[in-house]
Amino acid sequence: MEQNFGKSAPFSLGVEEEFQILNRESFELVSRIDEILLAFEGGEKEKRIKAELLQSVVEVATDVAGTVGEAMEDLRDLRLHLRDVAGEADALIASAGTHPFSRYEHQEVTDRPRYIDLIESMRWVAERELIFGLHIHVGLNSPDKAIACANALRTYLPELLALSTNSPFWQARATGLASTRVKVFEPFPRAGLPPAFASYEEFELLVERGIKTNSFADYTYIWWDLRPHPRLGTIEVRVCDAQTRIESVGAITALVQSLVATFAASFDRGETLPVEPITLVAENKWRAARDGLKANLIDLADDSERTAPEAVRALVEQSRPAAQELGCEPELDGIEALLQRGSGSDEQLAIYRDTDSLLAVAKWLSEETVGSL
Repeated sequence: MEQNFGKSAPFSLGVEEEFQILNRESFELVSRIDEILLAFEGGEKEKRIKAELLQSVVEVATDVAGTVGEAMEDLRDLRLHLRDVAGEADALIASAGTHPFSRYEHQEVTDRPRYIDLIESMRWVAERELIFGLHIHVGLNSPDKAIACANALRTYLPELLALSTNSPFWQARATGLASTRVKVFEPFPRAGLPPAFASYEEFELLVERGIKTNSFADYTYIWWDLRPHPRLGTIEVRVCDAQTRIESVGAITALVQSLVATFAASFDRGETLPVEPITLVAENKWRAARDGLKANLIDLADDSERTAPEAVRALVEQSRPAAQELGCEPELDGIEALLQRGSGSDEQLAIYRDTDSLLAVAKWLSEETVGSL
């Protein structure tokens, strides 16, 4: 299996955002991906704008960035260009983990072999995948370090989910969950929390056996909340809902990068990074998905409980020395503003309480996604 760990600078970044394509008047999802891709064809950004399973979704990816600041400048530029191109197709873009009221049954599948095969093999499970995520890649210089850091970071995926919860609505109803997106996605095979691996070779063997048994074509069909990405030389955090506010993307990206650097430094010192039982991590993930920043999470260091904001603030302080070295402390400080403001789900629900209108929520999402760029 091709692996490129160490080909880019340590802790280099790549950020991917999945956006909703909306009708300009009704604010419902609309199939405009072909028009958007055509507008980028032949340009410098062509390879960084991608289709997804459904035609009402568009994904953008940054270039490899050395700092969080560079990645955010790139994302701002991508959001602006996408806004303009969507406008030419008489559409809008919006960012959130789910759409407030559009139905998955009304969406068209993207005409690509990968996506047609997914629908054929997974049927109703794939048809329901009307969800939108934020994916953060962090580069590492060795495969074994990548595995060790992924094992350690797995423990804190619930905190990252609580911070990023931004999908309280599904098919025109409030679900009672802060992140409906992760619960919609979990029925996928090879989704959810990853196992812990004793070595990179163990991960390689799993992939080889999966390919040999026709379980999947390659490791990109493993959709864990956190996975090694050998071809890119990164570990990829996939647990987060798409973020409406770009400053929230910057804050979460800074926390992820700084935590990975913190764990990598421990690995370099020869320290053993702790691996927590998947059952307890899954309990925390459930609490985060249900209650977001209002959750009580288990502190797995001493099996006590604390609020999600307390857990997040502890992670911020743990990772602050690394953030100072990486130059992302200003973005990391944005975590506190996010905690004070509330997650995207908190904001969506507040708008719905004030207006009793899911249309107002969708309109706010479209405006806020590009309004502060």
